[in-house]
Parts: sequence; C-alpha cells; structure tokens
Amino acid sequence: MDTSVILILITTISQIFAILNPISVIPTFLALTHEMDSSKRCKIINQSTITIFLLMVLLAIAGSIILDFLKISIYSLQIGGGIILIVIAIDMLGGMPRTKQVENEEEIAIVPIATPLLVGPGTITTIIVLSRTIPLIYLLISIVVVTIITYLLLRGSQLLVKILGINGVRAMGRFMTIIIAAFAAQLLYDGITGWLSSWRFI
Repeated sequence: MDTSVILILITTISQIFAILNPISVIPTFLALTHEMDSSKRCKIINQSTITIFLLMVLLAIAGSIILDFLKISIYSLQIGGGIILIVIAIDMLGGMPRTKQVENEEEIAIVPIATPLLVGPGTITTIIVLSRTIPLIYLLISIVVVTIITYLLLRGSQLLVKILGINGVRAMGRFMTIIIAAFAAQLLYDGITGWLSSWRFI
C-alpha cells in the first residue's frame, strides 16, 4: 500500500476516533448499565455499535449529496463545523455532560449512547467534511476501523476502569478533546482561506 494512502487512513481514523471519543463515553455507559447483567450489557454494546456504524456510513455516502442538494459549499461547512467542534471541545473540557440521563433501559443503546453521545453534531460534521475531501473508500475503511475500536473499548470498559480508574478514563477522554480542538482550528483555517481564495482576496 502506498505511503500516502497509509497516511490518509491514519489521519482520517485519528480524526473520526477523536470526535467520536468513545473513551469519554465509558463513565456514562457504565453508569447507565451498572445494574445490568453481562448478557444485557453486551446486547446494548452490539446495538450501539451497529447503530453508529450505519449512521456514519450513511453520512459518508450521502454527505456530498446533502451538501449539493442544500447548495452548501465545503468552505461554509468547514467554518460552521469548526465552530461547532470548538464549542463541543470547550464543553467537554469543562466537564459538561454531553446528554441527559435516560430512564428506559431498552432505549439507551440508541439514545443516548449511539447518538448523541457518540454520533453527535461533531461526528456528523466531521464525516460530511471528510466525504468531500478524501476518497469514499478511504473514509469507509476508516469508519470500519473506528467502529471496531469503539466496540472493543465498550466491551472492555469495566477492565479499563479497573486498570486506569474512573479518573484515568476521564483524563484520557479529556485529552482527546485537544485533538478535537486542533481539528476544529484546522477546519476553520481551511474554510476561511478557501472562502478568501474563492473571492480572490488571497
């Protein structure tokens, strides 16, 4: 495989993983499922994993179509998405909850775990932007890899907490927000320079 292709895949996987940020979801996931037996917890993990995979694939395939239909330029999406990601990063660094607690155990696999905890506004924006900036096959491969990693992290969430402690897991989740903020800044830079270039200001 060509080195440039490997670099694109590593970068894309890192970006999607950072904004999906499954590590930061582990404390909430454990809190929502702490009274469940292992079989029920596994069922929720399976349902959540399938849901986030389908949502991301749908966004990857339909992202360009949505932009074209709404007549939204990639530069506009990069600027809007960059702003959204910065707000999300600030909220996560401040320890603000990404969603409210739910009472119905049967629903938590889809809401809030799959969405909006994992596939939220930031993930949606990121996938759509990537669908316009890299080949679809690379994006789909990256989505498959990130989905597998997310599944493994959720399955091993209890072990991870035992090893690192709940504060260690939270610290890792907060660290990922730095990558989100950096990606947001890059989106803003690309969007603004793209806009200025299209207007021939630069």
